[in-house]
Amino acid sequence: MFKRINLFVALLAVALVAPALGDGRGPNGRGGAYHPHPLKVRACVATCRSDETACLKAAREASAPCFDACEALVDAAHEACATDHESDACKAAAAAARACIAPCNEVFRPAARACIEDGRGCVRDCPFIGEPPCLAVCRAGYGDCLGAARAALYDCREGCEDELKAAREACAADPESDACTAARTALSACLQPCREALKTGLDACGATLRQCVGACPADAATTD
Repeated sequence: MFKRINLFVALLAVALVAPALGDGRGPNGRGGAYHPHPLKVRACVATCRSDETACLKAAREASAPCFDACEALVDAAHEACATDHESDACKAAAAAARACIAPCNEVFRPAARACIEDGRGCVRDCPFIGEPPCLAVCRAGYGDCLGAARAALYDCREGCEDELKAAREACAADPESDACTAARTALSACLQPCREALKTGLDACGATLRQCVGACPADAATTD
């Protein structure tokens, strides 16, 4: 049983190098004779990449209003720094712009990372060519579990919109103020349960995957 589970884990490890192989590169990043995703069903991998791109686009669009609200400060920083990057005016304007953008990034960057992680997870979940049905079922279930965990993360973050707005406004007014620090702390505190819930969900997905693989027939790790 342990050998079977270890073999499946090894197959998952092989999938981790799939992006490099898909670019025609060997595992060391150099040129090689590899074909794109040699062990994966290509149509599945293509769908994963398309979904990842769409996810990143949606994350950018969702965060756009936050970044747009900082546009005037960003323009002011560019203008102040155009002639002298060392001037007090430049430093003050740049600090104000960064402080306004920081809360936006605290929401956008985790969302973007989640899209990328989902894309990689999706590729890992794509069936290997000739993969035994039992392991394919385990892989598909794992993918569904990951998707549910990510969806719960997005829903959780929506409950922090007020904190995000407050942090952006307080830090845009004065990035060094106690109000800015307090607002960013409040935003982080609001987002923390979301991050903890995600970790718990992903751990549960991994445990379920291992149980599923362990329950597969003894010959499930072999192909015809």
